[in-house]
Amino acid sequence: MREVLATLPRFEATGPSHAGLAHERYAPQKDDEKEESGSPWRRWLGWMDGAREPEHYGVAYRRWRGSLTQWHTASVEMRATGRLLAGHGNASPTGVGLTLHHTWGVPVIPGSSLKGVLAAYLRASFEPAEVAEASRRLFGVPGDERLGQKASVGQVLFHDAPWVSAWDKEKKQGPRMLARDVLTVHQRGWYGNAESWPNDYESPNPVAFLSVRPGGRFLVALSVAPGADVETLRLLRWAADRLCEALRDFGVGGKTASGYGRLVPEGSVVVNPPRAVSRPSPERDAFNAWAVAQRVAKTEQRKVLEDFDAQWRPRLLPLSHEVRMECAQTLRGVVKSPKLQDRLEELLRRLVDGF
Repeated sequence: MREVLATLPRFEATGPSHAGLAHERYAPQKDDEKEESGSPWRRWLGWMDGAREPEHYGVAYRRWRGSLTQWHTASVEMRATGRLLAGHGNASPTGVGLTLHHTWGVPVIPGSSLKGVLAAYLRASFEPAEVAEASRRLFGVPGDERLGQKASVGQVLFHDAPWVSAWDKEKKQGPRMLARDVLTVHQRGWYGNAESWPNDYESPNPVAFLSVRPGGRFLVALSVAPGADVETLRLLRWAADRLCEALRDFGVGGKTASGYGRLVPEGSVVVNPPRAVSRPSPERDAFNAWAVAQRVAKTEQRKVLEDFDAQWRPRLLPLSHEVRMECAQTLRGVVKSPKLQDRLEELLRRLVDGF
């Protein structure tokens, strides 16, 4: 398999089109060459250093963000102030793991990592009695039949934090995501052989690997189920604020003791309610079908407004406010002439206000 991959064209100056696939499958065997020109391993590291956000990843990111509207969600974009090494312990050809999205190859911070960071931060920053109830509701507790205690699950969902799309339409390229890094091991004999004591005369052993570049942004989001009470919503915001503090002060991922993994919020935490569920409405469906027919037939837009005012507005007035808003948005998609915008807005205002 590796011999077949060796014949594939790669290591271009532009970097891989899918960083995840290149990281997991295209890495050549390590060698002792010190010059990059003669070392496939070092050229591969340089090639990975040029990995950029894929062109169409923004569509997937917006879809991901839109999926959060089905819950009460606290979200905030966070920026990495230094390098980030999520998935440090994952299997990797470099010996140092890195979590990349399976489909798009962009960096991602697992929700389990965020949950662990928050739990560690609460233990270190508060007295146990102060956060006992909050921790129980956030993380759940295991049951104990001997003590008659029932298990409970956490009420807050910790989402994976995806890379925030930053595709530049003018330059037609995304930002670079990965950076070439190095960890230099001293006293190699001590780590590899317990009988060899640490000393100062062994040659250091540089270990090259990849990490996430500083400046990358991630969407951190926590959610609770629809119908949550006021107390649970307060817990959601409190947990999101504490998580921001934990990521700023403790960091996430590997090598946090060396300053890796620190993130700071870009703005404040926003808590949004779940999106209203659109209920069945035959009148709305009939209106949508009529609007599509007018668009396909390329009916004169002035005529569309006249027919809407005479026929459809009286039929739509008895519907709920949410359904009337949906119908108003549908009509905006049909009538786009600048000369008719004043008339359009007048009719839509009367529709939405219910008269």
